[in-house]
Amino acid sequence: MSQMPIRQRKRQTHERSDSLTVNPNQILPSVELVVGNSFTEVIGLDGGSLYQYFKSVLSYQTDAHLWSSRGQNWDGRVSVVCRGGQYCRCRHKSPHVHFPTGLLYMAKEFFAVASKQCIITDAREMPPKNKNIDFAEGLVLRDYQQETIHAAVTKGRGIIKAATGAGKTVICAGIIKQLQRVPALFLVTSRDLMEQAASEFERFLREDGKPIVVGRVCGGMCNLADITVMTVQTAVRCLGDKYEKFDEEDGDESTLPIDEDDKPKILNFIKNATVMFCDEVQHWAAKTCQSVSSSCVNARFRFGVSATPWRDLNDDMLIDSCFGRALADIKASDLIQRGVLVQPKIYFIKTSSRQGGTYPEVYKECIVNNEPRNKAIAEYAIRLRDEGRKVLVLIRQIEHGRILNELIPESVFINGSDSTNMRNKCFNEMRSGISNAVCIATSIFDEGIDVRPLDALILGGSGKSSTRALQRIGRVIRCFGGKKDAIVVDFDDDVKYLRKHSKARKKIYETEPLYQIKRIIPAIPIVK
Repeated sequence: MSQMPIRQRKRQTHERSDSLTVNPNQILPSVELVVGNSFTEVIGLDGGSLYQYFKSVLSYQTDAHLWSSRGQNWDGRVSVVCRGGQYCRCRHKSPHVHFPTGLLYMAKEFFAVASKQCIITDAREMPPKNKNIDFAEGLVLRDYQQETIHAAVTKGRGIIKAATGAGKTVICAGIIKQLQRVPALFLVTSRDLMEQAASEFERFLREDGKPIVVGRVCGGMCNLADITVMTVQTAVRCLGDKYEKFDEEDGDESTLPIDEDDKPKILNFIKNATVMFCDEVQHWAAKTCQSVSSSCVNARFRFGVSATPWRDLNDDMLIDSCFGRALADIKASDLIQRGVLVQPKIYFIKTSSRQGGTYPEVYKECIVNNEPRNKAIAEYAIRLRDEGRKVLVLIRQIEHGRILNELIPESVFINGSDSTNMRNKCFNEMRSGISNAVCIATSIFDEGIDVRPLDALILGGSGKSSTRALQRIGRVIRCFGGKKDAIVVDFDDDVKYLRKHSKARKKIYETEPLYQIKRIIPAIPIVK
């Protein structure tokens, strides 16, 4: 008898090509999947070859085996399935095999083949509607926003992939309005995004016809409300874990103290929230973010939101495990066609170097201390500013920002060490359009910050992350006033390590058909 294949999931950026099979002689007589908010238990699967198959299906490939001490027999695959009982290694602590409920669709596919009878028992409680929430007067949704809200409420969980400028916060506000259920938790990755999201919810929503009050929670602040925006760093620390940086460019928002008296209240809110949103969901493959998801035990409704809901490390399955499959895909090019976003013109400036050594050495000499390259950044910034454009220069290291700040007259440099008041003052001046100063910023500007007048971007810091590459373009393509287009200056750094990073950024830009990409050769002398 021939073996029966199990269809494998495929991702936009990472595709698993191997095919797993199940021997008909090993099929289970029956299995029951007991579905919970965070985890689903498997009753009737207690080890053996089918358990190993199941683990392999719900797994992802890493290259950790290349340097691991686990031996040559490990192929680098990591499973999200927990065996339970004495082997349980997660927060769920069940005697049965279990896995994150976000991957229920994959388990259903597996057991449709691997068992004669698969019983699905939904043990999740449906929280009652307990609020009268409506939109502010005059707020009108676009058709794709309405469609996304309908899909989210119908499915109850999933990932909303929406390009910068699509209106992700208003979509989340619409979901809250339709659900009429609280507590609702909205998790973000920085203090700046917390304030921005909370302010937008207060602008979009009304409760019983009155302005709604939205809570704000981060290190040093604990104001809880029915709808609360909280930094994930604070949630992680209240759970007793240490926040793991998403990548080498991730800022540190976890240094502010948390009042010990506030921790029980914050933990209680996390546990009791019936609706959970997670902004910039590409971060949620991190172990500590997984812990937060597992701890939201009463969150019947779960949604991940991002323009770039994937990772460059092949572990996208961990994001799905928290939220489920994508329920919307709103592309930047589609929004450009609709006139919601403006078209970016991306210029790659050729540079080269003979510098060798380690990555930190190459980065310091060829990026941070590269005098011709820095002068070129300054010249482009001044020229674009003099043309009347609002210019943002993104860099990675504070030292680099200070160098450029000296080279660009009347520029402003902001970074994570600046006070919240100073950062908000700078953001508000740029949002109003009154400031003509070139803004130089670190990664605090990478994700989510909405400053619509910006129409020129210089990517001075290099970097390989595909998610950050698209997020950065998103900073300047929002419509505002008479803005017709956006100029982006990137660098094709022809040097060890950086050469590969430049190619990766160009490749991800090319996934958007309406992004215009041009190459300028040569523009900057060789660094010896």
